[in-house]
Amino acid sequence: MRLRTFSAPSMTEAMRQIRAALGNDAIIVSSHQSERGRGVQVTAAAESNGPIAGVTDEARASSIDETGAVTDCAEDDNLFQSLIYHDVPEKLATMLAKSSVKAGLDDDIEALASGLDRYFEFRSLEDLKRPVMLIGPPGAGKTVTLVKLAAAATLRGNPVSIISTDTVRAGAAAQLSAYTDILQQPLLTAATPEDFHAAILNNAGNRMLVDTPGTNPFNEDEISDLSRFIAVNRVDPVLVLPAGINAQNAADMAAGYSRLGCNTMIATQLDGARRLGAVLSAAQGGNLAFTVVSISPSIAQGLTPLNPMSLARVLLRDPEKSHEHPKTGAKQA
Repeated sequence: MRLRTFSAPSMTEAMRQIRAALGNDAIIVSSHQSERGRGVQVTAAAESNGPIAGVTDEARASSIDETGAVTDCAEDDNLFQSLIYHDVPEKLATMLAKSSVKAGLDDDIEALASGLDRYFEFRSLEDLKRPVMLIGPPGAGKTVTLVKLAAAATLRGNPVSIISTDTVRAGAAAQLSAYTDILQQPLLTAATPEDFHAAILNNAGNRMLVDTPGTNPFNEDEISDLSRFIAVNRVDPVLVLPAGINAQNAADMAAGYSRLGCNTMIATQLDGARRLGAVLSAAQGGNLAFTVVSISPSIAQGLTPLNPMSLARVLLRDPEKSHEHPKTGAKQA
């Protein structure tokens, strides 16, 4: 029996492709609406061991075999299917699977790690020498992420200066102050770009972490306000993005933030996400480098460094265990 999965903008078009590729005797095995809003995916079966007469080149090109791999692509089926499970856009999944195959490695994790390393950049926050400004949408976890970074630096004996520009959100300063008191670090606030500039000048000898209010990347006024703070001094804006959002939205959001000079990303809330396509889509859409991830809201658990191997392990683990995340590494940013 031959199994094929067909992607099409409508069920009518999918049926046309099925008949062209498998013949009129094909049986529909399953069908569902694409989670990425790209029409439907229909899996069909046919009793045939050889090529079916009358199959058009177009039909072959549009079909996917039982593991999800496009039939005319030299790619690893298991890798492709795993990426599709994570809602990685099909184009990106195909490219990563092909790139992984080229590595010529027998182990799937090592192969995918090679593909990820070839396509994406991985860097340490320690490479950023300017003040690190955390930016991102509301609820992404910027404040908690900043405190985790500050706690890790303090434990290493490298205390930092903490500046908050989030002076509008109710309770924002109080929330951050409660953490900085525990760390025995002063909290500086800057309501205006001028205040921010003065705070940076007065603490020029220290490593700096900057918190910002949640910003809608599709709202020009909010982006403009944030850009005024970024333009005050040379800072490194780092995107903080939750892992469980829609993959296409993540790509669009990342592209919006990249306009502000953002080229590095911290993914958060991995403990609440089963599918991580948003993380890859954001990195691609905003041309962002991976650095660390947050797998717990607990400050004590800190942040986990991300590299091609650790990301490949997460993407290829058993979906039934996808709520389990690696323990925090000893080396934290």
